[in-house]
Amino acid sequence: MEQSSTRLSKEQIPFSQLEKIGIKKEFADRMDSQEMKDFLNGFRSAKLYTITAKINGEEHRIPAKIRLQLAEDGKVNVKIHPIQRLHIPDEYLGHKFSKDEKAALMEHKKLDKLVELTNQRGEKDKYFLGIDPKTNELIPLRSKHIRVPEKIKGAILSEEQRQKLAAGKKISLDGMTGKNGKKFSATLQVDAANRNISFSGFKNQKDLEEKTEKKRVSKQKVG
Repeated sequence: MEQSSTRLSKEQIPFSQLEKIGIKKEFADRMDSQEMKDFLNGFRSAKLYTITAKINGEEHRIPAKIRLQLAEDGKVNVKIHPIQRLHIPDEYLGHKFSKDEKAALMEHKKLDKLVELTNQRGEKDKYFLGIDPKTNELIPLRSKHIRVPEKIKGAILSEEQRQKLAAGKKISLDGMTGKNGKKFSATLQVDAANRNISFSGFKNQKDLEEKTEKKRVSKQKVG
């Protein structure tokens, strides 16, 4: 991995801070290249780590995600994100949630649209929103951080499909090719919590074609 492609370098990881909360230095060696790149860019860790935390004056070992934060003075600090109760607030970074938006986040862990949020510096921008499946945190992802490609797993997206994905909506995509070389279809949507495009509702392309053919033959017989 090239260090120049990240906000921080591996040498800037505050291992002393991490050791104080019970995470040994060797954890960095177990991260794959993409995990490390994300971590050095200030994103939450993909994995949960067991940390030592003081709760009501007593030390407890609890699972949590960790991330790095660069302070204005140049110091790098460790931020902890423990598992929390799933809760959608009435307002988040200047955006007031409707009942439908709250219900969508609770049920699907994603919003199917972009929302305008205001960051700590008072800057407004469009964001995807999702729920971290491991910590139950509300995760914002600036829309410009997701690039919708022209092809996904060999299947070409129409301009309409690309626009829908970029707006946070779901699309159905046929003709994708899996690692086994077989064609499949799935529902795609931007996943803010994992900073990628997620897949759900997988269907084998051959099965779909057989069902379509059976329906066509059945209609011919009825006609």
